[in-house]
Amino acid sequence: MRFEDSPFSKSLNYDKVVLDFGSYFLFDDFFIMEVNEGEHFNWDKLNSLLDSLRAYYGNHKTLAYIANRVNSYSIDPVLWSYFDKDDSILIAASIISYRDSTYINANIEKQMASIPMKRALSLEEAINWVQQLKEFN
Repeated sequence: MRFEDSPFSKSLNYDKVVLDFGSYFLFDDFFIMEVNEGEHFNWDKLNSLLDSLRAYYGNHKTLAYIANRVNSYSIDPVLWSYFDKDDSILIAASIISYRDSTYINANIEKQMASIPMKRALSLEEAINWVQQLKEFN
């Protein structure tokens, strides 16, 4: 389910940002990303996203990331290695899978990431997990 079609879009305060390759929704401690159909999410797109996040939150904010994979797209799983660095803006991630292939890819990505990662089956599951992270409580 797309975030804007969910009940969460009516109950949570957020800002929306549209980039060439997708849209994301900004909250106090996390953001939800929806990449456009057919995109390949690579280093250039990651850097564009991170620049946009830092422009909004500043350079010292830490966030959780929710990948709402409502569309079919590819991602370079090596990108998760970027978040091993001490200056990373991301402290945790959740990947919402709506198809078996997305869930299998999320398993591979989980192996590449050193930040905590949750594979979820719904927006509700992912948002609840992020909101319970000890870093934000």
